[in-house]
Amino acid sequence: MPKKSTLKKPKRPAIPVKTQLQLWVKAGGRCSLPGCNKIVLKDNTTLRPGNYANIAHIISWTFTGPRGDRKLSAKLATNISNLMLMCRDHAHAIDLKENLDFYTIDYLRKAKADHEERVRIQTSIDPSRKTTVVRLQSNIRGRRVEVSSADAYTAVVSSGRYPNDEKGVFVDLTNLDYDTDESSWEVTIKKIDSAVGRLLSMGNDEQKESHLSVFAMAPIPVLAYLGYALSNTIDADIYIKRREQPWSIQSTEASLSLKLSKPRNVKKSKTVGLSIAVSGEPSVEDIRQHIGKAPLYTISLTKPELDQIASAEDLEIFRKIYRQTLDEIQMKHGKKCEVHLFCAIPTCAAVVCGREVLHGTDPIITAYEFMSQEEGYTPAIKFNNTKYGASKKAQN
Repeated sequence: MPKKSTLKKPKRPAIPVKTQLQLWVKAGGRCSLPGCNKIVLKDNTTLRPGNYANIAHIISWTFTGPRGDRKLSAKLATNISNLMLMCRDHAHAIDLKENLDFYTIDYLRKAKADHEERVRIQTSIDPSRKTTVVRLQSNIRGRRVEVSSADAYTAVVSSGRYPNDEKGVFVDLTNLDYDTDESSWEVTIKKIDSAVGRLLSMGNDEQKESHLSVFAMAPIPVLAYLGYALSNTIDADIYIKRREQPWSIQSTEASLSLKLSKPRNVKKSKTVGLSIAVSGEPSVEDIRQHIGKAPLYTISLTKPELDQIASAEDLEIFRKIYRQTLDEIQMKHGKKCEVHLFCAIPTCAAVVCGREVLHGTDPIITAYEFMSQEEGYTPAIKFNNTKYGASKKAQN
């Protein structure tokens, strides 16, 4: 009768508690695999607390294991540089035979370094730099335009701030069709009022908000109303999106040069037009179809083009001349006049157009949407005509 083998199966070396603690801190209690970032101190389905982590090896602790090495396996078995904090699913996935060509030593080392550096950056930021991320997305010209949380949160961290939480405020309007359904404007107002009302009443974490980071892509009247709902009572960064560039609030020398053209020898009027030409030039003929012979103010570039607002400094120049214009209109025509707003401007500037309107003090604003060359402009959203939260779809 053959004798049983006395050879014992190798046992994985115990990782010192001190090393485990250091790894948990470096990884921020989250899975280190790119794209996961799952919290491993709770079950993500039931949310019940517990230890749902595995400490995975980049180079296996045994040379016969995944990515094992005869010289390095034993040497690095408990070395923190060779260990990654992971959720159980990904700790298993990286060691599957069919995945080894993808989860290489170089790949995992870079993933570990990137994740731990991101945790280090976020936890080293001064608490006063926290912010609540506000995202709004919709359809534009029938095309779904998304504002991803990953892009927004990456931009926030790059700017030297960090998000209050994982949720932020998200307004998704992609189920609305502004081209064919006029009621979409009224639904938009209600959705924005609901989301922003909750935010401003107590904040996402039951505390008063101190700073906002705004990322928004939508038709101009929607963006203006978002800015109006947020108001300028809370400090905010309005992020800039240029073609084929990430979201940014980079600080550079201002290059924007705007001028204000005012009508001459006009009398006080209940109706006032305001045309803003930065990305393009609204047609005066189209505007006159809505305001008739009413006085028309114009803010413009010498040569309107796309992507002309490139920095926070440019956006501040826009804000100042816009605010100056509202002040001059109110001084000349009174706060009971109605300003009809026709814009060809970047998304960030549209948010500023609403944010700068002083609730109950500035004139009523009717924001117009350009539909097509054939249809021209249509009145979309009217605001500042009643108490906050009661604005409505504009009527001719």
